[in-house]
Amino acid sequence: MKRWLTTTLAVLVCSAALRADVTIVQTTTVEGGMAAMAAQAGGAGAMSPKMTTRLKGQRTRTDVETGPVNIATIMDLASKQIIILRHDQKTATVSTVSPPSTTPEAASTAKPDVPMPKIDASVTPTGKSQVLDGFKCDEYTFTTKMNMGEASGRQIPPEAAAMMQGVSMVMTGSMWVAKDAPGAAEFLAFQKAAAASTMAMATAGASGVNIPGMEKLVKAMSEVQGLTYLTEMTINIEGTGQFADMMKQMGAMKVTTRVNSIKTDALSDDLFKVPEGYTVIKQ
Repeated sequence: MKRWLTTTLAVLVCSAALRADVTIVQTTTVEGGMAAMAAQAGGAGAMSPKMTTRLKGQRTRTDVETGPVNIATIMDLASKQIIILRHDQKTATVSTVSPPSTTPEAASTAKPDVPMPKIDASVTPTGKSQVLDGFKCDEYTFTTKMNMGEASGRQIPPEAAAMMQGVSMVMTGSMWVAKDAPGAAEFLAFQKAAAASTMAMATAGASGVNIPGMEKLVKAMSEVQGLTYLTEMTINIEGTGQFADMMKQMGAMKVTTRVNSIKTDALSDDLFKVPEGYTVIKQ
């Protein structure tokens, strides 16, 4: 009887932990490259954004504060719905991700596949570790190379796309991952579920960025076991042409993202809904 009670309590504790709400606040600093130019154009906060990610079950909300523009992205795995809130415009862009159809009729009317860009992504554990804010963190190195000419966004004009032909963005760096930090198990479970679905790529598409081949990077990142506490990344441009030469003259860009706080306080369901008074735009 005592053994049964102990086992039952252990299961309940584990279940409660996996249902815990989590709030993570991160800050990013960007140096070198176009950082100075972007800071002048967008203000001091443009290159030092603050990101707050909230997780509640199968829902996340990520608020990004970049100076005058604050955007929130809500992802619901259960309803396969993505909501992008523009607080300055009081608009909510709502997209529902539908599973791809495999019927012969759909296949006959489907558009031809778009050639995949030359994108490579790898994440490798190094075996090194360090303690950050009291949490043991394991190091992973990553490398991503993306053909910018084959990545498109809704707001990129044809002239700009032509300038990026033959140009690649290379991102290399390290991630320090905490397995025992509060919320690590919850975020790991959510990331794996998002990677197994089409939601992660759909979120990027709903925000106006469409990068064929991004699933490779998402899948590689989902293999990291824990919560990414510190990321240090260097971005370089490779290729030839006017755009590539201009970017090379500006030099590499260094991006550092670090967790500032982790909380497991209860979160209101209202945080994952469209606020009252916002105009809904369905896509």
